[in-house]
Amino acid sequence: MIDNENILDDISGAALWCGADCDPTDLARYASVALEHNVAAISVAPMSVGVVWPWLENKNIPIFARFYPRARGAAGASEIVASINQAFKQGADGAQVFVSLQNLDEFVSQLYLIRDDLFFNKAAFVGVDICEIGPFDWNSVFSALRKMRATGLVCALARDDGDASDFVGRVYAALSAWDAAGDMDLHFVTGKNPVRVEQAMRLVQSVRPELAPRVKFFVNV
Repeated sequence: MIDNENILDDISGAALWCGADCDPTDLARYASVALEHNVAAISVAPMSVGVVWPWLENKNIPIFARFYPRARGAAGASEIVASINQAFKQGADGAQVFVSLQNLDEFVSQLYLIRDDLFFNKAAFVGVDICEIGPFDWNSVFSALRKMRATGLVCALARDDGDASDFVGRVYAALSAWDAAGDMDLHFVTGKNPVRVEQAMRLVQSVRPELAPRVKFFVNV
């Protein structure tokens, strides 16, 4: 299952991404790896929170439950609120909610009024597919996240098409517009590709060095 743990020691701000198909044995192993390498955080499917929490309780490794809203409107908001609340009851320290660019404003409008109650003492991250975001979209993205008072942004490379993905250019555009983001954290999800991690890390250090301590890289190992 885990064949290249060393990447966790080579990345500043390395965090662990556990697939939704992990069984309890896999999750126990991932929790052990997280402790061994002192990762910055661990991301799991909502159903896995209760499995990893006993292993990581009081270990200073935040558990983030991730969500992909399936429905829109009030019904979708009610469903995601209930799911997030349940994850928090099982021990999650925060939520990563991945939404499409076209649904971002609606998602924020449904949740921002209850944000403080739902996320009391918890982290609220909004995730986007970075390949969906054009260079002139970032100001509106950051405006929506500020309205929700999000803890941070998660940029996921959902599909890596090599040069066609223009990953470097897209990260550069996000960092160039970062003044509009305020004091949010920045997380990346780049799969197993260490090259993408290195590219993003170098851009952060070059364009926004003050942001570097608040950057995490979620990787599969």
